[in-house]
Amino acid sequence: MVTGPRLDVAEMAEAQELNIRRRTLLTAGLTAGTLMASGLLSPSATAADTGGVGPAVGPDGFAEAGLPVNHALGGGAWSDAPQGFAGIAAHGRAGTTGGAGGRLVHANTPDQLRAFAKSTEPLMVILHSELVFPQYEKLTVTANKSFLGAGEGAAVVNAGFKLISVSNVVFRNFTVRDSYIPGDFVGKRPDNDRDGIQMDTCTHVWIDHMYFARLGDGLVDIRKDCDNITLSWNVFADHNKALGEGWTQNVVTRLTLHHNWIRNTHQRNASLDNTAASHVYNNYLEDISSYGMLGRNAALLVVEGNYFRDVRNPLHHQGPGGELVARDNIFDGCTGNTGSQRGVAFDPAAAYAYELTPTTAVPALVRAFGGPLGGTEPAATKVITVALDGTGDFASIRAAVGAIPPNNPGPVTVLLQPGTYHEPSVIWGDRRNVTLAGATGNAADVVLTHSEGVTLVVAADGSTVRDLTVTSDTPQDGNVLQATGRNVTLANVAVLNGTSG
Repeated sequence: MVTGPRLDVAEMAEAQELNIRRRTLLTAGLTAGTLMASGLLSPSATAADTGGVGPAVGPDGFAEAGLPVNHALGGGAWSDAPQGFAGIAAHGRAGTTGGAGGRLVHANTPDQLRAFAKSTEPLMVILHSELVFPQYEKLTVTANKSFLGAGEGAAVVNAGFKLISVSNVVFRNFTVRDSYIPGDFVGKRPDNDRDGIQMDTCTHVWIDHMYFARLGDGLVDIRKDCDNITLSWNVFADHNKALGEGWTQNVVTRLTLHHNWIRNTHQRNASLDNTAASHVYNNYLEDISSYGMLGRNAALLVVEGNYFRDVRNPLHHQGPGGELVARDNIFDGCTGNTGSQRGVAFDPAAAYAYELTPTTAVPALVRAFGGPLGGTEPAATKVITVALDGTGDFASIRAAVGAIPPNNPGPVTVLLQPGTYHEPSVIWGDRRNVTLAGATGNAADVVLTHSEGVTLVVAADGSTVRDLTVTSDTPQDGNVLQATGRNVTLANVAVLNGTSG
C-alpha cells in the first residue's frame, strides 16, 4: 500500500479551479459537443455523437462517450479500470470490463435503453440526454454491459437497474434520479422498491462517477452474496437510504468504496452487513442525520482516510462478530460514535494496490471530481417549492434543502404546500439565511412529523421557521423541534407531541 501524498498545494488549487469551471459549465448548459473547448477532456477524448459511431471505436467506449481517458482529469480520478475489488481476478474473470469488445450502441429513448440492458450480447451503451420513464420501472440488466453517459447531462429519470446473478457490468458518468414517492420517505410502502441500482448474487460490478438522488428506496443496494464490487467517485444525495449491503447470512462479499461523496442523507452511508472485506477509503460524508458508516454482524471493515463533516454517529460496528480497523479519519463537527478499533479485520494491500489521498485534501478533491461530468452542486435560487402532489420543485423537504448551495450567498425560502411531510428534516449549518415556511400562512395546513427523535433540526444561523406545525407520530418527552443555529426565528409555529428548544 502506498500512503504518500497524491496532491501538492498547487495541484489542490488546480482541483478547486476545475471544480469552479465544472459548475460554470453546468450553469451554462454546455453539451458534450463543447467539452473539448472547455479543456475538461484530454486531447485524445472525443465528444459523443448521437448520430452514430465514429470510424474509430475504442476498446471500452470511454472516449466515444466523451469521457476523460488515460487519467486525464484529476490524476487518477478517471481511471481506465476499477481500483479495488472490482479490478481483481476472481470467479473466472480477470477483472471488470463491462461491454468492452462488444458493439457500441446509443440509447436516446427509454425503449432503447430497456432493450440494450436486457440484450444477451456484450454491449457498450452510450446514454444521451435525459431518459424519462413515464412510470417507474427497474430495468433488467444482463452480463457484459457498459452504461456510459455521453459527456454532460445524461440521466435516467424515474427508473433504476436490476442485476440478478450476472457479472461484469460497468456504470459511468450519468445520473439516476427522481423516483421518490411523495410522503414515503422511509420507503416502506408495498409498491416502493425503487432502488437506483439493485444487485443480487452478482460479481464484478463497477459503479463510477455516477450521481444518485431522490429515489424511492435505496440509492444502491448490494444484496445476497455479491462479490468484487467497486463504487468510486460517485455522489449520493438528498435521500433517506444511500448504500446498503447484506440481506444474507453468508460472509462472502468483498467491496471497495473510495472517493465517493455522500451528502444530505439519513442512513446507510453505508450499512455493511456480513461482508468478508469492506475497504472504505477517502470518502467524503457530510450533512448526515442518522448514521454514517456502519459495520454489522460478521462484517470485516477497514475504514481509512475518510472525512466526516456534520455527521451523526459517523462510524460504528454493531452485532456479534465482525472487526473494524479505523485509521486516519477526520471527524469535523460530528456527534456520537466515531469508531472503536475492533480486531484486525484484513489487509487491503494484500488484495490490490491503492494510493491514499491525504485526508485533509479529500473534501476539495471529491467535490472537484466526484460525480458525472458537469458537476452535481445546485445553482443558487431564491425560492424552492415543495408539494406532495407533484406540482412543486420537489416532493420532500430533504430534497429542497439539498437544492440550496452550501454557503448560499443570499436568502432562500423553502415554501411548503399543504400536507403532512413525514420525514426527519434538517436545515444544515452550511445553509444560512433559510426560511422554511408554510405556503398558506395557516400553521395547521402544513405538518412536519416523524416516527422517532427530532422531527426538525435548524442548525443554520439566521434561519426562520414560520406558518407550520412540527410534531411526532407519538407523544414524547424530548424536542420535536430543535434549533442549534444562532438567531433562529420561529413565527406562527405550533409544536405538538413534544417540545422545542
